[in-house]
Amino acid sequence: MEFTKFLLAFNKHQMINKRTSIFSVLIAFFFLGLLAFQLPNLAFDYELENFFPKNDPDLAYYQEFSETFGHDNDYLLIAFETTGRLFDQSFLNPIDSGLMKVEKLPNTLQVYSPTSLRFLAKTPMGLLPIPLLHLSDTLKLKKDSLRFYGHPLYREMFISKSGNSLKSIIVHKRFESKETADDYVEEVKNIFQDRTPQIRIAGKAVAQTAFVNAVKDDFAKFILIAMVLIFGWLVIFMRRISLIITALSIAGFSVVATIGLMATTGKEIDVLSSLIPTILLVVAMSDIIHLFTHIQDELPKTNDLKTAINNAVKQVGLATLLTSFTTAVGFLTLITLNVKPIIDLGIYAALGIIMAFIITYLLYPAIITLFKPAIPSPQDDSFLTNLPNRIFVTVTNRSKTIMITAVVLFAICTIGISRLEIDAYLVNDLPKNDPVKSDFIFFDREFTGSKPFTLSLWSKDPSNPIYSQAVITELDKIEKEIKIHTKAGDLTSPVSIVKLANQSLHSTSPAQYKLPETDADWKRVFHYIRKYHADRQSIKVNTKSLAQITGYFQDLGSKDATLKHEKLLNALDDKVNHQLIGYRLTGTTLLIDKSHEMLSKNLIKGLTLAMVIVGLITGLLFKSWKMILITLIPNLFPILVVAAIMGYFQIPLNLSTSVIFAISFGIVVDDTIHFLSQFKHEYHTTGTKQEAIRKALTKTGRPIIITTIILTTGFIVFCFSSFSATFYMGLFVSVSFVTALAADLYLLPVLLLWWLPNKTQSM
Repeated sequence: MEFTKFLLAFNKHQMINKRTSIFSVLIAFFFLGLLAFQLPNLAFDYELENFFPKNDPDLAYYQEFSETFGHDNDYLLIAFETTGRLFDQSFLNPIDSGLMKVEKLPNTLQVYSPTSLRFLAKTPMGLLPIPLLHLSDTLKLKKDSLRFYGHPLYREMFISKSGNSLKSIIVHKRFESKETADDYVEEVKNIFQDRTPQIRIAGKAVAQTAFVNAVKDDFAKFILIAMVLIFGWLVIFMRRISLIITALSIAGFSVVATIGLMATTGKEIDVLSSLIPTILLVVAMSDIIHLFTHIQDELPKTNDLKTAINNAVKQVGLATLLTSFTTAVGFLTLITLNVKPIIDLGIYAALGIIMAFIITYLLYPAIITLFKPAIPSPQDDSFLTNLPNRIFVTVTNRSKTIMITAVVLFAICTIGISRLEIDAYLVNDLPKNDPVKSDFIFFDREFTGSKPFTLSLWSKDPSNPIYSQAVITELDKIEKEIKIHTKAGDLTSPVSIVKLANQSLHSTSPAQYKLPETDADWKRVFHYIRKYHADRQSIKVNTKSLAQITGYFQDLGSKDATLKHEKLLNALDDKVNHQLIGYRLTGTTLLIDKSHEMLSKNLIKGLTLAMVIVGLITGLLFKSWKMILITLIPNLFPILVVAAIMGYFQIPLNLSTSVIFAISFGIVVDDTIHFLSQFKHEYHTTGTKQEAIRKALTKTGRPIIITTIILTTGFIVFCFSSFSATFYMGLFVSVSFVTALAADLYLLPVLLLWWLPNKTQSM
């Protein structure tokens, strides 16, 4: 209430004359200019690691583990397709020469390709490095191909299931910036541009470029389309070009101020924060619409613009402040999801909403005072003016029908919500025909997959280091369980080193790719490894007591991956000698899946917190505990409806779609507070619930309908996004707004009629 008094005092003594209004505008533009000056510093980013759960023990372990073995997603997978024979010199030689150039790039660490791999073979002259494929000898190449197809590791790792593609793995350095990663990927692509018919490429560096480019396109597209659509509605509702330009300008200032703040604090635009400008545009427009419609209603009563502005601020100022606060609270609950991009979305959207409120109430009365635009009469809009009266008749005559409908809808929603699942895919948000998405799907279909699999292992017995018969035998059992329960392939570990060593010391036949069978062979293999593979860390396999099993597996969704990991760990718990060896799943895939797994609990916690805060605000404002329940029920329905639709249509809940619920609850409660604030005022004036409801509907119904149309229009813009998650957010938030409108105009008045005491003192 004190803030409302401040607004009135500020308005009366500083903004009602030309000089003070100009001063107010100059002050506002000074600070806006400071923030706008930072806009050139705005950057775009999509860093996979940002989506890892914050302060998580698995994250801490992975960071420590990666210091020894490197990050498990610093690689590119390249598939070379051919319509001819796979082991043909004309196909393999260009690949080999191209990969030799890739190997010389400064950021390349290692290239694994059948065209360049060598193995030590036992010959009369001792162990000599022999090419896996003799590219210059046609007869030898034919024999090599037969041996290659029969090799269990090489066949799985390098040849597609259809037999018409050859895969290579490029391990690169950790990129400090997206620009460096982009340059490297472009260099690799350019090398093979004219050498092979077609290449497919997958990896983190490729995916992040696709996401960032899509974010950049959406960032500009959202704002442009939203401005055009909102302009169209403002033409209908305001009907004066000066009023429309004023409204759009002030909403635009709120967006500029927030983006400037993001640039000042070093926040980069990612797939989620790209939503903020459009969100602020429509939220700021809601503030303006409520203020404008009250000025519009007051002007015919006073015939004085200054008095109309003062009365409008008095009537709607506190309610708008509360709605801005509750909307900010809704966004701030996103910090409970414990993922940095979602936390940033919550924080900067909340700050932007508060700034939008301040800018609106600082500038809008001043600009209206300075330019004195013609305010159209609300009577010109007969449909929206008369609609609240018709709604009131329905509420009073069909209150039982409305309550029964609400109960039935609640039951239907409960069934739908029970079907809601948490699931996410790596590149599923990209457009259906996006070439990057197609390439990732190709690796999942034709090879063992593109997602990294990492299992950390360590020896518990000092007398049995990693390269000992007991430990290697145990690791071999673990590899078999990994294949059974996760379908991961291309597994590289100390076991594969031992098997390759055993093969080299025998006939080099693929049949000898197995563990040694005699004690003598075990000794020879370990001697061989000590002599020829002394620097085992360089191939990311093991140190003396710490090792890892790495590979790739298909992107079957976080739900399926989590179940497979659980089955694997249960099997290992039963079959592994825990006194000899320890193990732990780690890596980027595990961390992303864990973020989704934690989502449900944190989302419920965040929504509960938001409801508690909104409930407390309502209780304090109306001095009635019943009003808490009356406020929350209409605002829970939009969330229940959205969750039910997602459940019925099997649209999964994930890190991207989770923001729908916080955004919906934070914004839909606004109209409830506007209605109840007006109802409280009318209830004290008239002393009867029915008359108070009628007048509250008459005075707030039209702005509530208009703001819902504006909000829905703004958020439906997200349906133009190339990201499926952003599309769903736009669709379902819009659905929540329409549902909230129906709940506020029909269910809320019925709840007031049925549950609120007839004594005004209770409020």
